Amino acid sequence: MRTFSFIIALLLLLQSCTTTIYRNSVNKNDFSSIKAGKNYTFYEYNKPKNKVRVSAVEENKIVGVANNQEVTIAKENVRTVKKNNPGGTTAIVVGSVAGVTAFVALIVSLVNSSTDNYYYY
Repeated sequence: MRTFSFIIALLLLLQSCTTTIYRNSVNKNDFSSIKAGKNYTFYEYNKPKNKVRVSAVEENKIVGVANNQEVTIAKENVRTVKKNNPGGTTAIVVGSVAGVTAFVALIVSLVNSSTDNYYYY
């Protein structure tokens, strides 16, 4: 059961890591970081989120494919754009596990190599 819980937690962590590419309050209509051919999640005003593979970034709209249908998103309606970053999340998880493993190995090594002579002051 413990392994199953760990796997579920790891999958949730890998799925939840996103990078905010565009935020209307910060970027003010600067869509230069959105590239054609990439997958993004668009959050529009008063609409549900939309996962889109961008085909083109035009002057007033973004054209892409979502659910095998072409979609057009007006730039003025975009609130936030996020991009999934599973590679970054994987690197964080692997680094954290390696760090914890090294720390535990160091503690075990120190405990095993300590002498029985304890000095109390």
